[in-house]
Amino acid sequence: MPTSRIRMATAVALMSVSAWAQAQGLVLPTIPEATDAIVDMLEGTGLSRPSKVKLGTCVAAEEATHPGQVACTVAVTMGAAVNENQMDFYKQGKKWKAQPSSSQDKLPFPDPKLQ
Repeated sequence: MPTSRIRMATAVALMSVSAWAQAQGLVLPTIPEATDAIVDMLEGTGLSRPSKVKLGTCVAAEEATHPGQVACTVAVTMGAAVNENQMDFYKQGKKWKAQPSSSQDKLPFPDPKLQ
């Protein structure tokens, strides 16, 4: 039995390293870039500019329609309200864009990284 546990621990460790390596390959927007992308996405809705944006967990987006598209959990503060959402980010030229994500099943909710 100890050999089984060692094998299992080794497998889990290798999966963790693989997931970490995959996450390290993602190109993410900076907080100001993510904020601007969210502001652009919300344009015309009448909502105010977010006073704070925080990125949580990010993964490669499912059903990506743009190269390098990433899906992230995001905490958006507007006034006194903080909303946690999942958004996809992608670059269009030199500018980041945001859109609702279709990768919800790959992202934690609530995300402990946003607490």
